[in-house]
Amino acid sequence: MNHVRWSLTLVAAVCLPGGGLQSQSCSVPGVGSPDSLWRQVRASGFTFCVPVSWKPGGHGRDSVDANQWKGDGTSVTWGVGRPRSGLVRVATTDARTPIVGRGSGVVGPPPPPVRAQKCEPPTNTPVPVDGGLVLITQLRCDGVNWTTTGWSTQPAIYVQGEAHTTQLADLLVRIMQTIRFRSSP
Repeated sequence: MNHVRWSLTLVAAVCLPGGGLQSQSCSVPGVGSPDSLWRQVRASGFTFCVPVSWKPGGHGRDSVDANQWKGDGTSVTWGVGRPRSGLVRVATTDARTPIVGRGSGVVGPPPPPVRAQKCEPPTNTPVPVDGGLVLITQLRCDGVNWTTTGWSTQPAIYVQGEAHTTQLADLLVRIMQTIRFRSSP
């Protein structure tokens, strides 16, 4: 009997207003199919869509959903302003300073060799959206790591994800193509 009560409570949490797991289907034409449904994510001043199987990586608040969504072996994060990375070629290094003791010379291990990412030039694809423009930037590094960013300066928003396969990089581009601006947050 307790099992039946729990099942009914779970259904109510999913279906009734106020249930934290509600989702709105994606309103962008051509996204998803009967075999692959997508949900709309409400962000600050804009929306975008992800596959319905994706889960939020946190909690939403008021009129916005969680700012991170995970699924299919990848994830996306949305924000306002400019993304911190992923728009230009960068070289990363792992440099350490040896610890110097009094009179004893160098203490500690020698610094590791510098490792630089090998990145191709980024590709930029402009997508007209609601009278504005979303730029989809893809940066491929080390031959297998893609950073895909859909971003705009007016309004200043972004959606960004990383992928490790061509198929996931293509999925991220499809997600970025669903960005739509809202007239109010």
